[in-house]
Order: sequence, then structure tokens, then C-alpha cells
Amino acid sequence: MISIVLPVFNEALILEKNALQVFDFCQKNLSGDWQIIISDNNSADATGLIGEKLSHTHEKIKYFHLNSQGKGLAVISAWQKFKSDIYIFMDIDLSVGLNDLPALISAVKAGADIAAGSRFLPKSVVERSFARKLFSIFLKNILKIIFNLKIKDAPCGFKAVNQQIVDSIIPRVKNQTWFFDTELLILSERAHYKIKEIPVVWQEPRAANRKSKVSPMFVAFEYLKNIFRVYFSHHK
Repeated sequence: MISIVLPVFNEALILEKNALQVFDFCQKNLSGDWQIIISDNNSADATGLIGEKLSHTHEKIKYFHLNSQGKGLAVISAWQKFKSDIYIFMDIDLSVGLNDLPALISAVKAGADIAAGSRFLPKSVVERSFARKLFSIFLKNILKIIFNLKIKDAPCGFKAVNQQIVDSIIPRVKNQTWFFDTELLILSERAHYKIKEIPVVWQEPRAANRKSKVSPMFVAFEYLKNIFRVYFSHHK
């Protein structure tokens, strides 16, 4: 079973269209058992109603409601609830092209414990604002300096893991927001799990009237705070 988690919070504007794009792609391109899980962080808009409707009209789409917020909480809770062989999460804005999904799955099937999308590989195609590119480069260098992290693009919202990671590493991940998958990679690399980076085609689409949920400065502060939390927790 392959479980694809779409973490959402107040995404009524794009949820139905984009979830159905993922569904249609999986129908045409994935073999074996698979399911899509809409993991809702207690949205205040119509996200829940749309998620429930999709789960009733499409057998392979599940709706999972949480009473708390946090992207990491949405992904981790869904991974722990829905038993699978391969666990995936991707952002609902579909910044990563769906054509990259089979390569992500194939990497885990071929023996990787984690497959991670990367915007820094030679074959990656990326359309991003200068500020976001700059922050990604800064974060990559900070993680390299502090943790000697080999992964080039830790926060890319496109990852797959196997059952062993869910059982052994996920319970150790403390962050429940945007940093959770970076922490997952740090802990996994330190435990010598096999991590494979996959080049992606990346765009940052913005639907009309859809605004980012948080400011880039707040996210940057949260990342730095969590980087030092993880560092000092291993150097007590």
C-alpha cells in the first residue's frame, strides 16, 4: 500500500481541484494499492466539507480531521494512523510536478529508507522568487555547517519513507510544524538510514486570492530556533 498524505489548513480554494489532480495522476500512473489522505489541521473554512465530500465520492481518497494545527502533526498523525508500505507527503499547492511522483516511489522500492525531492540537483527545474532561493541556500549551508547534513534540500515538501522510518524515527521527531521533515532527515542521517534525493520540477503557483499562511520571516525564525534545539539536544 502507498499512502499519499496531503496536509491542509484552510485550503478550500484549491483543495478539490488539486486533490483530484493527484487522484487522476495516481489512477493513470500507479500500480498496486494506493490511497490519498487529506489530513486537515482543524481548518476554519470549507476545507473539511470538501475533504468529506471527496472521501465519499472517491473510494481511494480518505479524509482525516485533527483538532490541532501544524503541518508536521498532520503528516505524522496520518502516517501513524494509516498502515502502509510506502508513506508520502506532498504540499497541496502541487509545487512539485506530479510527474516526479513515480521516481520518489521507485527510490523507496529500490531500497532507500527515505526519498526526498530536491531543488538543488543538476536535473532539477525550479521557478522561485529570489528571496526564497536565498533562504533555501542559507538553510542548506547552516544545516551543512551544524550537522554536516549531506542532503541538499531538507525542507522540500515532497518526501517518501518506508515503514522502518515511521516506526523508529518518526516517534523521535519533536517538531509539529514546518521543520518536522528537516528534523526527520537529521535524525535519519545520524542513524545511518539510506536517503536518496530526487530531482524535481518546482513552481510556486498561487491561486487567485490565496495568500501564504505565514510570513517568510516567521518561518525563518522557527527554522533557526529548531535547528539549535536539535543541535543542543544532542550535545548536552
